[in-house]
Amino acid sequence: MTKEQTAELNLLIATFRCFNEQLYNLKGSHSGVVKMKFNRLVKVANQYEREIVQWTEGSEQLELIYDSLMEVLIEVKKQVNE
Repeated sequence: MTKEQTAELNLLIATFRCFNEQLYNLKGSHSGVVKMKFNRLVKVANQYEREIVQWTEGSEQLELIYDSLMEVLIEVKKQVNE
């Protein structure tokens, strides 16, 4: 894998982990059929994240990207809520 491909993969994985965290933040806000589909999505996202963490073996670079993306999401949420 080239350096660019590795960077793209790390960005994709970190983005997915942020997506999973956002799903977790919305847990419990749905009802009925939507809740069932949402819970299925959360379950798959959790399984995928566990695989990612095992596969990357706690990569510091990946954690740095993930933390940076989460900081951006938190800032965007603050701006939206103002």
